[in-house]
Amino acid sequence: MATYRCLSILTLVTPMLCAQTATLRPETMPPEDPQLRAEAVRLMERAAMLSSPVWPANEEYFTFRVLDPSLGETTTGELKIGVSRPDLKRWDYSYGAYHYVRVQNGREFATTRTQESEPAALTSVRKLLPRYAGRFETADIIRRIDDATTGGRPARCIAFDTLKGDHQQPGRACVDAAQGWLLEVQQGDDVIRQSGYYSFNNGFLPSHIEEWSGNRKLFEIDEKIVVRTDYPADYFNYPEGARINHLCGEFHRAFADNTPQPPQKTQSNDLIDVRVHGFIGKDGKPYGTKALDTARPDLADEAVRIVSGWTFHPAMCEYAPATMETDFVIHFKGW
Repeated sequence: MATYRCLSILTLVTPMLCAQTATLRPETMPPEDPQLRAEAVRLMERAAMLSSPVWPANEEYFTFRVLDPSLGETTTGELKIGVSRPDLKRWDYSYGAYHYVRVQNGREFATTRTQESEPAALTSVRKLLPRYAGRFETADIIRRIDDATTGGRPARCIAFDTLKGDHQQPGRACVDAAQGWLLEVQQGDDVIRQSGYYSFNNGFLPSHIEEWSGNRKLFEIDEKIVVRTDYPADYFNYPEGARINHLCGEFHRAFADNTPQPPQKTQSNDLIDVRVHGFIGKDGKPYGTKALDTARPDLADEAVRIVSGWTFHPAMCEYAPATMETDFVIHFKGW
């Protein structure tokens, strides 16, 4: 499944850019049962549909805890998002000394932040909200569907492999056997768990989300979303000293010019993916890069160094170069 780590189980708010890798030829790909795949796709599509409510005017509250914060950072933070109509919104994020406020009114955005670079922990958390969902793609080979227990609930768990160049990475996606909600996704060492589903409008959302790497819990998030129309009169006022920008009428994503992956160090087939978050500037060069959650923290600095040397054709806003926020994924094989 393609995820924020260049797998195939997630589609995120921000796009992700991965360097090209060689793909297995069709004659060398493992066989797959078409009926088994059809059932796996049905389960995932049903889970996505169940947790995709119609969004009325609402207010979203998220509190999160970081189990192993970076040096000098705190363990807790919160996010609040208020929506009066699709083009009238307010975002308010706090994590330690970092505070971010953005107000949208029509095509105009007013933004303030206490520092230019968002803490990596906050970036990782907001990418999981308001829920984790996904779909299978052609790089995923469905192996079997098992009856299991996940988070104390009966579940149907889909075992699959994701083809990444000449490497296969095992994964598992579990849905609630009775209700169909997505309870857990595992890809390599990375695991997302969702629980405490509650009814919101015509859908269901998880009240608790956890992200793990191996046996190490990284984040836990509690959320509540309520329908709301009675905002205070000044709720959507622009914050003092805000930077004003405007919605792009026609946007074209950046694409890679030169994005070499690190050379393989040993003959081992072990593959470690490190996700780096940042921006591609108007000159096509990455900046503001930071490594996000990873099973190998010792590779974080090397991943940032590699991405900093990549080049792209910049994003275009109405055919003028523009900045784009994105994720980059670096594949370390045999490291």
